[in-house]
Amino acid sequence: MSQSYFNPFSLSVLHRLPPSSYVPISPSLNKTDNLAELHQELTQLRQQVSQQALLNQIVQAMQDTLVLDDILQRTVNQLHIALEVNRCLIFRPDPDNQMVAHHVSEATAEGQSLIGIYCDFYRYYRPILSTGKPIVLSEIDQKLPPEIQTAAQICGIRAILIVPLLYQQSYIGGISLIQCDAERKWMRNEIAFVQAVTDHCAIAIHQGELHQQLQIQLQERQQAEEQIKIALREKEILLQEIHHRVKNNLQIISSLLDLQSMQIQDRDTLELFRESQNRIKAMALIHQELYQSENLSRVNFSDYIENLSHQLIATYAFNPGDIILQLNLDKVSLNLDTAIPCGLIINELIANALKHGCSINTKARIWLELKLDNNQMILVVGNDAINSCQPLDLSTKKSLGLQLVKALVEQLEGEIEIEQNCGTVFKIKIKFTPNEQLGIIV
Repeated sequence: MSQSYFNPFSLSVLHRLPPSSYVPISPSLNKTDNLAELHQELTQLRQQVSQQALLNQIVQAMQDTLVLDDILQRTVNQLHIALEVNRCLIFRPDPDNQMVAHHVSEATAEGQSLIGIYCDFYRYYRPILSTGKPIVLSEIDQKLPPEIQTAAQICGIRAILIVPLLYQQSYIGGISLIQCDAERKWMRNEIAFVQAVTDHCAIAIHQGELHQQLQIQLQERQQAEEQIKIALREKEILLQEIHHRVKNNLQIISSLLDLQSMQIQDRDTLELFRESQNRIKAMALIHQELYQSENLSRVNFSDYIENLSHQLIATYAFNPGDIILQLNLDKVSLNLDTAIPCGLIINELIANALKHGCSINTKARIWLELKLDNNQMILVVGNDAINSCQPLDLSTKKSLGLQLVKALVEQLEGEIEIEQNCGTVFKIKIKFTPNEQLGIIV
């Protein structure tokens, strides 16, 4: 059995290498110089395996986050440790397109810190770096330009390796490895390794910048949404105040009419004043419902009908206890343009029943229904009062209240039916479509 010149670890490393990395060697292995050469080759192979593992770690670290600062800082930290340099940094363009050190990992080294410093190295060598070629300086000698020697002295640089960052052939910065304590000959495999890192780093930078842009856009959108919410809230408060003031103004008008009615002796004229007051109160109640509601553009019409009915009974009935009020109301919300005419219609019909249908010491029943049926809203107002059995014809009736009802129904493009059988029932139908701004919501 022939003697092996490799220990088990060396053999395991060699087995993991692809055939493309195999190096032909001389068959005369018994010579000392060949053994030294083999040892050197094996050392290089170990370094390649180690560097490949480190490259995988760096790439994995880049994939673990989209935060650009984290990506760059992890990269320089790992390169600094792996290649045993005094300083490792990534430089990027600043707003003035100057190259500034942004992320630095440095051991104890003499000289000024590189964080935020624009170094003449990068300005002087930029034309070369833009082509994708690295800058390899094993020592700072007198042959270099004065600005480079001065910059090296300020930053304590004895040897430097600069590898450009290119994304889609565009120069976006670079990675620098700096030796401060001694001159250093940069090995070919070290340069190749850093170039491999910069390839992945350039892609990660591009992805990180996209992530930053998305985060900025998201933050701007959130700020815009917050401003919209604030503006909307301010408008809601303004609308609330407007409805409140409209309601107060209508109540003032009603009070003025009440004061003026005290000077009126004629009963018919006085009744006209009271009817006008109740119409104003009906409209004021709409605005009261609105400013007390969470939705300032719609009225909870079922609640409105209940409040208006009790208000009218308290105003007109000789004995409110004799009036039986029955309500069968769907939960419906109406916009302001629909709610006001509907409210006035209900006001006139209930007031008409109380004034002309209900006598003193006579019990009566008044009922209201509010339904949604397919594409129409159905409003029913009825009473079984004895005095309401007289025939009604809206086309000939001279009552201002019933004329107003007829006009308002026509305004809403609705239909009205009257049923009389020892009582009176008004049935009003208002059609709407889903796309129509009628404002009916269940």
